[in-house]
Amino acid sequence: MNSREKLIQRTMDVQREITQAGLKRRDLVKMGLLSAGTGLLLPISGLSMRAAQAASSCPVPGKDLISPFTRPWIEEMPRLVEKQTVMNNDPMNMSMGNGGGYPAPYAIGTMTGGDSKIRLCSEYPTMHSATPYAELDHQGWGKSGILGNQAPKKWYEMRAKQFNHVWHRDMPAGSAGQAAWGFDGVVPGPMFRTRYGESHFTRIHNDLPAKNLGFGINQITTHMHNLHTPSESDGNPLFTNYPGHYYDYHYPNVYAGVNQFGGIGNPDEALGTLWYHDHKLDFTSQNVYAGLAGMNAIYDAWGAYADPTMGDYGDETKGWRLPCGKNFEFDVGLVFHDRQFDPSGLDFFPLTCFDGAIGDKMTVNGKIQPYMPVKRRKYRFRMLAMGPSRTYNWFLSNGQPFICIGVDGNLLPAPVVVKNIMQTTAERFDIIMDFSQYKAGTEIILLNRAEQDNGRAPTGNLLSPGYEVLKFIVTSDAFGVDDSRIPTKMRPLPNMSQPVAKSRVWKFERTGGEWVVNGAPYDRNLVSATIPEGSAEHWTIINGGGSWLHPVHIHYEEHRYLSYNKVAPPALYSGRHDVIRLDPNATVELYMRFRDYKGIYPMHCHNVVHEDHAMMVMWKIV
Repeated sequence: MNSREKLIQRTMDVQREITQAGLKRRDLVKMGLLSAGTGLLLPISGLSMRAAQAASSCPVPGKDLISPFTRPWIEEMPRLVEKQTVMNNDPMNMSMGNGGGYPAPYAIGTMTGGDSKIRLCSEYPTMHSATPYAELDHQGWGKSGILGNQAPKKWYEMRAKQFNHVWHRDMPAGSAGQAAWGFDGVVPGPMFRTRYGESHFTRIHNDLPAKNLGFGINQITTHMHNLHTPSESDGNPLFTNYPGHYYDYHYPNVYAGVNQFGGIGNPDEALGTLWYHDHKLDFTSQNVYAGLAGMNAIYDAWGAYADPTMGDYGDETKGWRLPCGKNFEFDVGLVFHDRQFDPSGLDFFPLTCFDGAIGDKMTVNGKIQPYMPVKRRKYRFRMLAMGPSRTYNWFLSNGQPFICIGVDGNLLPAPVVVKNIMQTTAERFDIIMDFSQYKAGTEIILLNRAEQDNGRAPTGNLLSPGYEVLKFIVTSDAFGVDDSRIPTKMRPLPNMSQPVAKSRVWKFERTGGEWVVNGAPYDRNLVSATIPEGSAEHWTIINGGGSWLHPVHIHYEEHRYLSYNKVAPPALYSGRHDVIRLDPNATVELYMRFRDYKGIYPMHCHNVVHEDHAMMVMWKIV
């Protein structure tokens, strides 16, 4: 290493020691190491990246090349591991260790081990009344009515644990890899394939070690973003899954509006592309960066629509006949995640980059610049920006447009053809790419052309050609017939005819060196809105200024844009959403509904560095 690299290495090592020592922001301020006004470490050599770089407070991808060199396109992109049920789909084959027991509609185990729900309620008595039933009982299982009578039909079990992961074989760690955290020993975690009308249960064991990775904490909570889920299984930041324990999640998999629509709800309210991630209070960004995230593709209930040409069934011969294939070969999850490594190649989380964390390496499904062989046929790609803070602007190297069929997990009323896709943290885009028009051997590169120098937001400049992230290599004809279609019409939008009962304003901004909503940082003892079940509201979301982009995520229910900066949204954004790309100084008007289940849910900035520094509020359905 040269002298500059040695200084950067030492600085990164010091920041790791701060994290491992458990020092909080207030501790650093008291020690005179952190500016209360800017939230940045003071420019002290060996402590602050600002001093080490003499250019910026954090590494600037494309300018501050810190990570070791890796060759592009020498590793194949791994497919996400397909999650399987417990053996024979029999809950008796689920692990009953850690003092736990057979899955049930209520918390089980003991005070000293087994079920984190019991420990949580014993340590925080307010949790007893956080949901309609005591002890965080499952609302959708073993209770009365159609909502409460969705006993699990599929049984799953996952373990959050530490293992070695190979980001790229050119990294100094080589094929041995380096320590990471993840579900079931993979980064990203497994892909679930679930279905409306088939309730599923997941027991998540926390097997994480006491010592972290230089970032992160071994307490977790897993949020299924953004399934219509009872609050006790939502993965609320307050619902801790402690090490050596487990937490039982029950997903009824009903469409929103059961109480109003009947049956298992309105299929026009269906989601399709979901993801799950850690949501631990104050540590979401670090734990997700460590690897605690994965995807869930959910399909319509069989016969959801009377019209047999409608519905997303994961079958190329039924409904809209979207690309899928046998064993989901042509229905592919793409998880984008940028990372920073130190000069020695060790994974590094920029603890002191309070604007947000971005890195100089971009990964797809856990690999740096991989390639993907594709057959001459149609594919469905489910694109997820995992974060922590980067916003992408996607283009294809051959100039072809994207055929976009879904945004934030919601299929659009009709496909939208666009030249590029702007995607911020936690947003999902479903696209169809048809490779049948290309000869074998054709190479197409997915490019991110957004220039972004820090965690605040892209600069607005387009790079040329941009960062090369993923290479598609056309190989051969598909085996058999491509039965998939690009439909002309898809899921209808549910109406917005229900009168609004109340209007609310939420302002996301930075003031006094803190990230705040409506002028205050998050307070775990405060519920900022109490909302009657079944009501509709008008919400105004405001970016309070500065050059920050805030991807605002509202848990539980999808929303519809009424306007964005007083203008009707374009076709690509005319559907249902759970993330608002709140650009600098933007104002967004939303139509919200709150149906079926009750309990507490959060709204927060999904630049999760901002969330961890208190840009969050909690609201409650009663």
